[in-house]
Amino acid sequence: MLPFILYFITAVLTGFHLYALLSFTLYGAPFNLLELVAMFGSFCLLIAAYVSLFKPDAAGRLALIACLAMWCFYGPAIAKIVRTRLGKPAAVSEFCRPSLAPKSA
Repeated sequence: MLPFILYFITAVLTGFHLYALLSFTLYGAPFNLLELVAMFGSFCLLIAAYVSLFKPDAAGRLALIACLAMWCFYGPAIAKIVRTRLGKPAAVSEFCRPSLAPKSA
C-alpha cells in the first residue's frame, strides 16, 4: 500500500505543477518539450500507482521509467538553481562602494 500512496501523491503533485506550467503557454509563454515529457512521466507514474496494487514488480519498473522521464525536466532545473545559488558571482558584478571619508595627506 505504501508504493501506491507514494506513486499516487507524486503523480498528482508533479502533474498539477506541470499542468500549471503548460497552461502558461495560453498566455504566450515559451513552450518547452521537456514539460510534455515530464507530464507523460507523471501520467505513467499514476498508472504505476494503480498497477502497484496488483503487480508490484511491474509497477516498480514502470515507476522507474516514469521517474526518469520526469527527471528530464526537473534534473536540469535543480542543477541550474544549485549552480546559481552556490556559485561565486562574477568579478564584474561585484560592487565596490567608494569611501566617503576625506583622504588624509
